Amino acid sequence: MRKIIFLLIALIAAPVAAQQETPPIRNFLRVNDKFCTGGQPRLEHLDKLKAEGIKTIINLRLPSEHRAEEEEARAKELGLRYFNIPFAFGDPKEEQAAEFLRLTDDAQNLPAFIHCTAAIRVGAFWMIRRVLRDGWTVEAAEEEAKKVGLQNAPHLNEFARRYIEKYKR
Repeated sequence: MRKIIFLLIALIAAPVAAQQETPPIRNFLRVNDKFCTGGQPRLEHLDKLKAEGIKTIINLRLPSEHRAEEEEARAKELGLRYFNIPFAFGDPKEEQAAEFLRLTDDAQNLPAFIHCTAAIRVGAFWMIRRVLRDGWTVEAAEEEAKKVGLQNAPHLNEFARRYIEKYKR
């Protein structure tokens, strides 16, 4: 009798499990028609991003972070452009911010999905872009950066503010 009950439960549960969708990308935000941001995507998210018109993945994680090589390989299989700016959470560099601006300035890379693990690092670089490229105030860019993911990282906020101050025209 137990075997029959177990079998019935398994038969009922299997289709339900198969119908469950992939969870969304953590902190995903479609900023506008050219950019979306978020945390670490699963490999199956890359297929969805491609189907939604994304042409480029910009990964701000270190190569040693979870499944980075698999992500790059899958992105390239899908025909997506793939760039990695290895940005250590505790040690951002000016040249990395400059590379980010260069990549996001290039119309061939758009639309782009920009990510790190939880979008905290993305928020810092996005704040820089909003001020230096889009002419936003630091305060407005900082508010949007919080929505992107720049939370609980005052050192990254300060990095962004220093970079902006240094390179603002």
